[in-house]
Amino acid sequence: MILEVSRGHIKVKVGDRTVTAQGEMFFPGNDKMGFVLYKKSMRFWDAPNQNQIMTIDDIDMVVADIQTDFSTGGHTLEVES
Repeated sequence: MILEVSRGHIKVKVGDRTVTAQGEMFFPGNDKMGFVLYKKSMRFWDAPNQNQIMTIDDIDMVVADIQTDFSTGGHTLEVES
């Protein structure tokens, strides 16, 4: 579930953990929002789980969650490795 979107990050909650993924917001011109997500920015969960390294499966789950929320609203998500 997306908790927060800003010009430079998206904060997502998965289960009982959260992660803040860096990126850049853009506007594709159709009155919708777009976001370029920097996948490599997701290495650790946010506090209080900041010592837990995110697995590839964790990262893929976060990206899928964001993609689902974005597509439901008609928004665009681009993922950079």
